[in-house]
Amino acid sequence: MLSKLKKDSPIRFLGNVQKFVGRKYGANRLKYYLHRSNISTTSSPRLEKNQSDSDREYYLSAVKRALDSSNGFANFKRDPDYQRVLEHVTRSQGRDYLQIVKNERPEFLDKQQWKKNDKIGNPIKYKYDDVGCVSPTTLRYLKVASDLYTYFGEDIGKNIAEIGGGYGGQALILDTLYRFRKYRIFDIPEVNQLVAKYLESYLLNGSYSVTTLNNSTKQEYDLVISNYAFSELPSNLQRMYINKILANSDRGYLTMNSGKGGKRSEGKLSVEELENLLPQFEIHEEIPKTAEHNYIIVWDNS
Repeated sequence: MLSKLKKDSPIRFLGNVQKFVGRKYGANRLKYYLHRSNISTTSSPRLEKNQSDSDREYYLSAVKRALDSSNGFANFKRDPDYQRVLEHVTRSQGRDYLQIVKNERPEFLDKQQWKKNDKIGNPIKYKYDDVGCVSPTTLRYLKVASDLYTYFGEDIGKNIAEIGGGYGGQALILDTLYRFRKYRIFDIPEVNQLVAKYLESYLLNGSYSVTTLNNSTKQEYDLVISNYAFSELPSNLQRMYINKILANSDRGYLTMNSGKGGKRSEGKLSVEELENLLPQFEIHEEIPKTAEHNYIIVWDNS
């Protein structure tokens, strides 16, 4: 029977296989057959050269689970596949981030509205002095908010862009601590859907929008942020983001894990190339240092 089905068109073939194998052997047997036959059920696979390091099948599957069911959304921050990309900040790193905020911006700890980032997704939380039970990922986002004040002051701008939005956690925390009008997040369509679902679960002071690189034209921003995402793009996408977004931004804050050597720098722009393409910037040490070649790029031309 299956040999006959293979003569159909790919789309009809998959549909018939689902009906035949699923009915006769059950869903698990269907998955097994598709795997052994090396058949992809993805209708439009993303070309590898246009993929971020994070755009892996397991990650996108976790995002889809968060989108497709209320239980998946309620617990997505504990999904092991999701944690391979996000929500993997350690307890000790969270402690280090908290200490930086205590030293640099202790007033942020008085405004504990930022803790609402832990209300959705069931993140792993730990008890920390002065703030109680908090996700270390939330403390990392808070540390970024503290860095922005250190580098740019209390007014970080009204029109902000973030490359690689995760689930919208950084946007949410900045919304509780700063006053901006527009916050635009750039990511792939599936992730953008999760960002929208997440942020629509809260009431925001400012506004947000989600988009893809291809849906955007050159536009000026007061500030562009990226927590590793820009550095994980292949060089062709990095150049396009620079052309459309970063080169037109008055300020920038990019946490990087490529450009200075190491395996993650393969196929990415080097620091020397970035110096020729980005606005004039300074390089700062990542604290705490989460990987050997990590660093932070900052510029302010406002």
